Amino acid sequence: MSTSHKELLRIFGDAWFESVEPASQELLLTQGRSIHVRSREFVVRKGDTANGLFGVVSGVLAASSLLEDGRQMIFGLLEPGDWCGEASSLDGLPRTHDIHALRNSELLHISPPLFERLMQDASFVRAIAVLQTARIRTMFGFFEDAALRSTRARVARRLLRLARGDASALPRSRRVIPITHETLSMMLGITRQTLSLELKALAATGALSLSYGRIAIESEQTLSALSEV
Repeated sequence: MSTSHKELLRIFGDAWFESVEPASQELLLTQGRSIHVRSREFVVRKGDTANGLFGVVSGVLAASSLLEDGRQMIFGLLEPGDWCGEASSLDGLPRTHDIHALRNSELLHISPPLFERLMQDASFVRAIAVLQTARIRTMFGFFEDAALRSTRARVARRLLRLARGDASALPRSRRVIPITHETLSMMLGITRQTLSLELKALAATGALSLSYGRIAIESEQTLSALSEV
């Protein structure tokens, strides 16, 4: 069952979406095709031909790649209201990474012809440029963290980011982050054993508490201070 137009407006009603002209908003929501993907199913694979833009209606997607040793590296999580696939939609080149569902998800698929039609609207072009700029800023932030910060600080900083939305800002910071240790370790490029030790150390400070499939931030102030160590 597809999500209603009214509900789509609520899900995608963030500042990014609101920056697009109403006529283009309507095209996105009414001409986009609803598709459903099961947990662990791939939306796109690295090297695939460009096939449009995707908006997340429900569920969670992960953008990832396989390392040479077979380990998976997760670059980021995409949650309801987030968009992905704009890079290949712009240059027409093959996909640069995999995108798969971490749980059953509904997506809004914007086909290449519809994307080209939307690109006739200057507000949509600017919105896509802003989306790409946000990706670049995030990428440089990750490079800086990997080069300059301790593992504990990197864990703290990623948790703070996840609390506010990994791919785009949530309306407000959430206290409970629904994420497994396995997923978080793949996002940070560290082993689960190392992550477990760091999380326990952070929990000992009172910054957070741990439970199965969830991490709760108990003191954002303490976690923020530890993110700078």
